[in-house]
Amino acid sequence: GRSLEVVDLRSIVPFDDETVAASVRKTGRVVVVAEAPGFASVAAEIVARVQERCFHSLAAPVRRVTGFDIPYPAPKLEEHYLPGVDRILDAVDDLQWED
Repeated sequence: GRSLEVVDLRSIVPFDDETVAASVRKTGRVVVVAEAPGFASVAAEIVARVQERCFHSLAAPVRRVTGFDIPYPAPKLEEHYLPGVDRILDAVDDLQWED
Protein backbone atom coordinates (compact mmCIF):
# COMPACT_ATOMS: atom_id res chain seq x y z
CA GLY A 1 0.00 0.00 0.00
CA ARG A 2 3.00 2.33 -0.24
CA SER A 3 4.44 4.16 -3.21
CA LEU A 4 8.22 3.94 -2.93
CA GLU A 5 11.05 5.49 -4.88
CA VAL A 6 14.21 3.38 -5.16
CA VAL A 7 17.62 4.93 -5.78
CA ASP A 8 20.08 2.18 -6.66
CA LEU A 9 23.58 3.52 -6.06
CA ARG A 10 25.64 1.45 -8.45
CA SER A 11 28.76 3.30 -7.37
CA ILE A 12 29.70 5.06 -4.15
CA VAL A 13 32.75 6.83 -5.60
CA PRO A 14 31.91 9.39 -6.73
CA PHE A 15 28.79 9.53 -4.59
CA ASP A 16 25.72 10.91 -6.37
CA ASP A 17 24.61 13.45 -3.75
CA GLU A 18 22.30 15.24 -6.18
CA THR A 19 20.20 12.17 -7.03
CA VAL A 20 19.88 11.19 -3.38
CA ALA A 21 19.05 14.76 -2.31
CA ALA A 22 16.42 15.09 -5.05
CA SER A 23 14.75 11.88 -3.85
CA VAL A 24 14.78 13.07 -0.22
CA ARG A 25 13.28 16.43 -1.22
CA LYS A 26 10.55 14.60 -3.16
CA THR A 27 9.66 11.92 -0.57
CA GLY A 28 10.83 13.32 2.76
CA ARG A 29 11.89 9.88 3.88
CA VAL A 30 14.91 7.57 3.53
CA VAL A 31 15.63 3.90 4.19
CA VAL A 32 19.22 2.91 3.48
CA VAL A 33 19.59 -0.81 2.73
CA ALA A 34 22.99 -2.52 2.62
CA GLU A 35 24.24 -6.06 3.10
CA ALA A 36 27.28 -5.05 5.18
CA PRO A 37 27.09 -4.51 8.95
CA GLY A 38 25.64 -1.12 9.92
CA PHE A 39 28.41 0.09 12.24
CA ALA A 40 31.11 2.23 10.57
CA SER A 41 29.79 1.31 7.15
CA VAL A 42 28.90 2.83 3.79
CA ALA A 43 25.28 2.84 4.99
CA ALA A 44 26.31 4.93 8.01
CA GLU A 45 28.11 7.39 5.72
CA ILE A 46 25.06 7.69 3.45
CA VAL A 47 22.84 8.38 6.47
CA ALA A 48 25.28 11.06 7.67
CA ARG A 49 25.37 12.73 4.24
CA VAL A 50 21.58 12.75 4.02
CA GLN A 51 21.26 14.23 7.52
CA GLU A 52 23.85 16.92 6.76
CA ARG A 53 22.51 17.91 3.34
CA CYS A 54 18.77 17.25 3.58
CA PHE A 55 17.82 17.68 7.24
CA HIS A 56 15.07 20.22 6.57
CA SER A 57 13.51 18.02 3.87
CA LEU A 58 13.14 14.98 6.14
CA ALA A 59 9.64 14.19 7.44
CA ALA A 60 10.93 11.25 9.52
CA PRO A 61 14.26 9.95 10.84
CA VAL A 62 16.48 8.11 8.37
CA ARG A 63 16.30 4.35 8.85
CA ARG A 64 19.06 1.82 8.15
CA VAL A 65 18.48 -1.82 7.30
CA THR A 66 21.80 -3.63 7.20
CA GLY A 67 23.45 -6.88 8.06
CA PHE A 68 23.81 -7.38 11.78
CA ASP A 69 26.90 -6.09 13.60
CA ILE A 70 28.44 -9.55 13.93
CA PRO A 71 31.03 -11.48 11.94
CA TYR A 72 29.65 -12.63 8.60
CA PRO A 73 27.95 -16.00 9.14
CA ALA A 74 28.42 -19.32 7.41
CA PRO A 75 26.52 -19.69 4.11
CA LYS A 76 23.77 -21.76 5.74
CA LEU A 77 22.90 -18.83 8.03
CA GLU A 78 23.36 -16.05 5.47
CA GLU A 79 19.62 -15.68 4.81
CA HIS A 80 19.09 -14.73 8.48
CA TYR A 81 21.88 -12.15 8.39
CA LEU A 82 21.13 -10.24 5.20
CA PRO A 83 18.38 -7.60 5.06
CA GLY A 84 15.22 -9.20 3.79
CA VAL A 85 11.90 -7.92 2.53
CA ASP A 86 10.28 -8.12 5.97
CA ARG A 87 13.00 -6.07 7.67
CA ILE A 88 12.92 -3.48 4.87
CA LEU A 89 9.13 -3.16 4.96
CA ASP A 90 9.22 -2.85 8.76
CA ALA A 91 11.61 0.11 8.36
CA VAL A 92 9.35 1.67 5.72
CA ASP A 93 6.30 1.27 7.96
CA ASP A 94 8.27 2.88 10.80
CA LEU A 95 8.55 6.16 8.86
CA GLN A 96 5.32 7.68 10.23
CA TRP A 97 3.29 7.72 7.03
CA GLU A 98 0.18 9.83 6.98
CA ASP A 99 -3.01 8.14 5.83
